[in-house]
Amino acid sequence: MSNGLRRTILTALGIFNVALGTAGIFLPLLPTTPFLLLAAYLFARSDPRLHGWLLSHPRLGPYISAFRNRNGLTRTQKLRIGSSLTIVMAFSTYVAPVPGVKVFLGGIWLFWMVMLLRMKTLQTVNLSPPPSVEVTG
Repeated sequence: MSNGLRRTILTALGIFNVALGTAGIFLPLLPTTPFLLLAAYLFARSDPRLHGWLLSHPRLGPYISAFRNRNGLTRTQKLRIGSSLTIVMAFSTYVAPVPGVKVFLGGIWLFWMVMLLRMKTLQTVNLSPPPSVEVTG
């Protein structure tokens, strides 16, 4: 396979995963983070411009950076990721017709849950401005 064709395929797969991850923001049963992590991986190997865009995105970038830098996630983020992943994988396992596919899906679920639970839990960040200080003089 030529280098150009390989890059095109990886870029297309990355865009597809960004679309799935973005849909996961709005659809409660579709996980967001695993698709965005895969998209970042694919873009890193195919298109540095798209990789930079994804990592610097104000909504999508923090989730990816937290995983890549092992900074951690808030308890709310962990709960949201873990519960949506569990619901989607449980449904997928339920409807999978082949026992081998069920085992494979269970393995994927286990891998992501271990990764999620091993991440540091950050305290919730207070985004409210500090109280104003009155200067008397």
